[in-house]
Amino acid sequence: MLSTVMSLALFALAGAISTVPVSITIMILLSPNPRRGALPFLIGSVAGSILVVGFSAVGLQFLPGRPRRQDEVLAWISLGVGVLLIGYAVYLFWHGSQADNAVVGKMKARFQSARPWEYAVLGLGLNLRPKSVLLAVAAGAVISVREPPWFQGTLLVLAYAVAVQSAVVAPISIWLRSPERAQAPLTAIYAWMQRHGGVIAASATLTIGVLLVGYGIAQL
Repeated sequence: MLSTVMSLALFALAGAISTVPVSITIMILLSPNPRRGALPFLIGSVAGSILVVGFSAVGLQFLPGRPRRQDEVLAWISLGVGVLLIGYAVYLFWHGSQADNAVVGKMKARFQSARPWEYAVLGLGLNLRPKSVLLAVAAGAVISVREPPWFQGTLLVLAYAVAVQSAVVAPISIWLRSPERAQAPLTAIYAWMQRHGGVIAASATLTIGVLLVGYGIAQL
C-alpha cells in the first residue's frame, strides 16, 4: 500500500503543477463577481478528477488477465508515466508557456458574461487535457491493480482528486476565509505566474518524471 500511495502522490503532484488551472482560478477570484464562478469551478474541477480516476479504476478491474505481480505492474506504470512526463517537460521548456498563456487569455475574455454552470463545465473540461487524462488513468490503474476494498479505494480516489486539484482548492479556500485580504497576494501570485510559471512547471514536471523513472527502475 505504501508504494501505491507514493505513486499516487507523485502523480497528483505532477498534475497539480500546472499554470493553466491556477491562473484560471486566480482570474476568477480577481474578477468583478468572483462568487459567481469560484465554487462552481472548484466543484467542477474536483468532480472531474473523481470521475476520470474513478471510472479508470473501476473499468480496468473488468479487463481480462488480472496481473499477479502487482509491484512489477506498478513499477512499469511509474516508469511509463515518468518517461512521458520527461517528454512533456521538454515540450514545456520549448514553447509550453506560450501555449498556456494563449489558453488562459481566451478564458479571460469569457469571465465577464459566464454563468455559474459554465464555470463548472470549465472545471470539468480542464480534466480532459492530455496530461490530466494520462495522470488520472495512471492513478486509476494503480488503484485497480491493488484491488483495494471498496471503501479504501473510494478514499484513494477522493484523496487523489483533492490533491491533484490543490492548485484550485488552495487559492479558493484562502479567498473564502478573507476575500479582501486575499486580493493583494492573489494579484502578486498571478503576475509572478505569468512571468515564471512556465519554467517552474517545466522544471517540476521534469523532476517528478525523473523520480518516477528512477522509482520504476528500482522496483523492477
